[in-house]
Amino acid sequence: MEKFIKLFKSGGDMNSGDILIPVKGIMEIKQESDTIVNIFYNELSSAQAGYAIAADGSATVPITTNVVQTIKITHGAIVANSNSFKDFLNGAVETALQLSWQQPIFSPNGSSYPRTAASAYVPVKITAIALGVKLAAPQV
Repeated sequence: MEKFIKLFKSGGDMNSGDILIPVKGIMEIKQESDTIVNIFYNELSSAQAGYAIAADGSATVPITTNVVQTIKITHGAIVANSNSFKDFLNGAVETALQLSWQQPIFSPNGSSYPRTAASAYVPVKITAIALGVKLAAPQV
């Protein structure tokens, strides 16, 4: 059974409100900055990165690059050099995976969201959630 984390995206646009984040295939959750977390999935695909002129100059050859699926979450500022949003998401994934098959969605309570940099009493708000891809680099 597929599992999901339900997060609330603030804002007044048509894409605000509850957003389902799939748990299946998550390889890493990385706190990129004080306002951005990336979720990396084990989905590898090949995307057209552009075209190059062939060696003889007579044809074009497609250049393909391996990429992995990502979900980029932008949120209000947390305390500098903190991993609190990453830790929050790791805990939500763990809880979602422990739920029975009759409960495919885990919805963290708003008060469990990490606190903002400005106040220890105000939960941080998610301002954007975007699907995308990142280059898949070999581990050295």
